[in-house]
Amino acid sequence: MIEVGSTCPRGRRVVAVTWVSAVAALWIFATVLSGLDALTGVGAVAFAAVGAVLIVRRPDNRLGWVFLAIASTSAVLGSGGVYAQHALAHGWPGGTFVAWLADFMATPMIAIVAGVLPQLFPTGRTLGPRWRWPLFGAFGFMVFAPIGNGFYPQHLESVPALENPYAIPAARQMFSLMIAVAAVCGAVAVVGTLAALTVRWRRASRDERQQLKWFAAAVCLLPIPLAMHDGPNQVSDSILSVLFVVIPVTIGIAILRYRLYDLDLVISRTVGYLAVSALVAGLYLAIVGVVEAAMSESASTAVHVIAAVAAAAAFHPVRVRVQRAVDRLFYGERARPYEAVARLAGRMEAALDPDDVLPTIVQTVAEALRLPYVAIELREAGGWHTAAEHGHPQGAADAFPMTYQGETVGRMAVCPRRAGESLDATDQRLLTDLARQAGVAAQAARATSALLRSRAELVTAREEERRRLRRDLHDGLGPTLAGVTMGLHAARTFIDRDPAEAKRLLAGLEGQVEDAIADIRRLVYGLRPPALDEFGLVRALQLHATRIEAWPDGIEIVIDSPPEGLGRLPAAVEVAAYRIVTEAVTNVTRHAHARTCTVRLCLNGALELDVIDNGRGLDPAQPAGVGLTAMRERAAELGGALTIEQLCPGTRVRARLPVPSPS
Repeated sequence: MIEVGSTCPRGRRVVAVTWVSAVAALWIFATVLSGLDALTGVGAVAFAAVGAVLIVRRPDNRLGWVFLAIASTSAVLGSGGVYAQHALAHGWPGGTFVAWLADFMATPMIAIVAGVLPQLFPTGRTLGPRWRWPLFGAFGFMVFAPIGNGFYPQHLESVPALENPYAIPAARQMFSLMIAVAAVCGAVAVVGTLAALTVRWRRASRDERQQLKWFAAAVCLLPIPLAMHDGPNQVSDSILSVLFVVIPVTIGIAILRYRLYDLDLVISRTVGYLAVSALVAGLYLAIVGVVEAAMSESASTAVHVIAAVAAAAAFHPVRVRVQRAVDRLFYGERARPYEAVARLAGRMEAALDPDDVLPTIVQTVAEALRLPYVAIELREAGGWHTAAEHGHPQGAADAFPMTYQGETVGRMAVCPRRAGESLDATDQRLLTDLARQAGVAAQAARATSALLRSRAELVTAREEERRRLRRDLHDGLGPTLAGVTMGLHAARTFIDRDPAEAKRLLAGLEGQVEDAIADIRRLVYGLRPPALDEFGLVRALQLHATRIEAWPDGIEIVIDSPPEGLGRLPAAVEVAAYRIVTEAVTNVTRHAHARTCTVRLCLNGALELDVIDNGRGLDPAQPAGVGLTAMRERAAELGGALTIEQLCPGTRVRARLPVPSPS
């Protein structure tokens, strides 16, 4: 065999063209002799053409040379048989030898096709040194079978009426033994081939596994003409000739990876058209059969025409429905992305309980695309949280982002249909679209979860505030007032007999009452700053800014608000805005080393706050403190948002607090 790489690229082309030309010449010669029966030996031309392409395009793959070897033996077998029959019938020279040579080439071709080609597909190499023994079996069959059959007394296959002209009857036993050894070698080669293909499938990557699918599709129909070998030779030979064209073409597609992933489409279309043809033929036969049964005689030509027209009219609607069913069987609804999206939207609309939306999405996607595992993971502060899943994971999952208004709110995790494979481009495009459509539902689920969490936090905060008030009133103000009451009783006792002691007691009680008043003011201020009720939000912030400017390390603070004022704001909005601004200004004073700080307030459908300083800014490595967390929580409680932006220099704290429109 010619070694790959033993010739230069130009030399490879010359060898390939010469080999294809020789095989094509033998095919044309056999076609002319057989009365223009083009099927005779056409498989050899197909193997030669594909082999030549592989030699030029994949010089490192030995399968190109294997294809040429198959083409050579097949060409000699086919054209030799045709020539021998004509030569013996018309007295042409060399007919007997050519007939014997055609039979001699049959067994090497079988050995190469069944024992060598599958072992080297698709890389041109075996799985490893340990997997060379099936090749040795194929080579043993290639040696012993031709010699044993070539000199054994028997009729020739190419010319059945002709006895083997080169038989050696005296060595019959030796040749029988060689045939037996060849059978053992052939069994070893076949068993090793099946084992190697199985192991190669299990080890294969996604592309190589798809190549093996093409190989399986090419050879799966080969047993049909082999099983019909003892039947009508013309039918089995014609089927075998067609298959010998299909096999090299499909294997060449697999090796060259041209439209490698169209195999599923080819199979689905084939199954669809076979089913449609069967249904249409059944309709035609049913019409004819019913008419014949009703009339008790053979159907006329008109009946056959009517049946044919009815079958033709039914072809298109039947084809559409059958192909849709076949596509759904093969891919689910991958081939019809609009239907998959519409089905998902319908399921989401029918989900009445918000908790059922995400489970409905993963179940719909898994069922529509025949996927073993689909999950939706939502982004939370601590990372990713699995919100819903369907099926069981098989290997690594691919993640498709779920976005809402440009923000990634979650991701859809999907496992391929079989372990070790990956999703193809069609699946990825459809899943990307489905994940984008489901992003709105994911955001709604996340918002619902956040709302429920906020509601629970509000209830907890309210109860904690009530507990604090109860504790302060019970442990602070209550004992103070009880002490004042007891002191008043004592002062009343001393007021007649010892006025001086009574005055001393009253003076002490006055201090206790002042302390009680201070506690009451502290409690009231904790509930709501009194300045808000007395002066409003803007004036309260100005007073707070004046107090901070009076500190030893105070900075200049500017309060910028609309000249017409902010109007009457809800109490909750006023408190949240006041607390956010005072906390932000306090942080600037303590940590920013700024010279000035500007607070801007405006109403634009919501109360917008900006606290801007010209300090050193926030340290990215510094985690958010209690103050920043509290500001975010106050904004979130009202359905607003708070962002912190790094400036150059300085920092901007921006909050947006929704203001309900007056009813």
